[in-house]
Amino acid sequence: MGTRVISFYEQFECLATKCPNTCCRGWRISIDNETRERYEKEEGAEGFRLKATMTFGEDKEVRRFFGRCANETKEGLCRLQLKGREELMPEICRIYPRRSIRIGDDEEVTFELSCPMTARLFLENMSDIRMVDYEGDEIVPLWIQHKFNEKHYDDILAIRDKVIDYINSDAGISELMSNLYYYYRKLHSHVMAQDIDIKTVPIMGHVPDKEEYKYTFYSFAIIDRIIMNDLKDGRFSFQDALYDFSKSYNKIFGKMTAAQADDFFNDKCEEIINKYPKLHDKYKAYLAYYTYQMLYSSYEYVTFYKEYLLGNVYLMLIMTSDVVDFVNGKDMDDMERQIKNLNNIEKRLRHNLSIKKNISHRLEEEFIKIKEGYKF
Repeated sequence: MGTRVISFYEQFECLATKCPNTCCRGWRISIDNETRERYEKEEGAEGFRLKATMTFGEDKEVRRFFGRCANETKEGLCRLQLKGREELMPEICRIYPRRSIRIGDDEEVTFELSCPMTARLFLENMSDIRMVDYEGDEIVPLWIQHKFNEKHYDDILAIRDKVIDYINSDAGISELMSNLYYYYRKLHSHVMAQDIDIKTVPIMGHVPDKEEYKYTFYSFAIIDRIIMNDLKDGRFSFQDALYDFSKSYNKIFGKMTAAQADDFFNDKCEEIINKYPKLHDKYKAYLAYYTYQMLYSSYEYVTFYKEYLLGNVYLMLIMTSDVVDFVNGKDMDDMERQIKNLNNIEKRLRHNLSIKKNISHRLEEEFIKIKEGYKF
């Protein structure tokens, strides 16, 4: 079996009590069947306590109290891990922040950027985002794709190599977002029709006029609703890590029309990128990182088109957080602020299934059906 890991994999070290965040708060933590069986077999006071921490219903989750896991200590650490009972932690907790997928005899491991340490490593290594061979200890896969088709697997890897080469070219981020959209749309059509070898589909099959290359891949008519309805949690401002961002965003964009917001965003992105070229590097690195994860995990269900559209939402929100900071006069070279913005957006959007579902539905109704004329 061949294992590939993200290039900065072996630099990771959990910050534990020094972490500015905690893995035990703000998540819906599913309890896998094997862990559930261990809970049922556990005896005594610990067994009673573990059973009490499970939610009712068929799909078990760890109970949360004001957004906190029932096993979180006052130091923000996992009680089970501290007791040396890691086998009682749900599988997702034992593996996080690693994202590990096995297909056939191959396994790929990246990180979830919702962890402050992995967000830091990404930003520190964004000039060298790639997969490398790994010969260390076995890494338990979180997802295993049991159905293996060698040709389809080779096609996915070839497509990914092609996309990564394009991202690493001199193309700007606005050009990348636009041309990759047309590329994935064509791929999706050919996969559904099964009419040609998808490896032969060129990325540059549609090249719009230069003035069409804008940073607003989505109109702010869509982005605004995502920020104010999906990203912002108005119920508990003290729990919402992105409350300040959404509040500042609304002060800047709240009185603009969608067209005015689009023009303002494009102008500010151009200004920011000219003044801080490293931010442009960050956007391209994020797109590459997302591509590595997205295409590999899309192997079984061929969902890369819709997943790419979601990726552009995440990217535009990262860019929007930079625009808000820039307008508010924040230090754009502040690494700690960059880390906080990145891991909070990832945690709030990419790893909250209900919010991801809401955004997917919004894109289907307000982008795909309007732009493409059909529904998935």
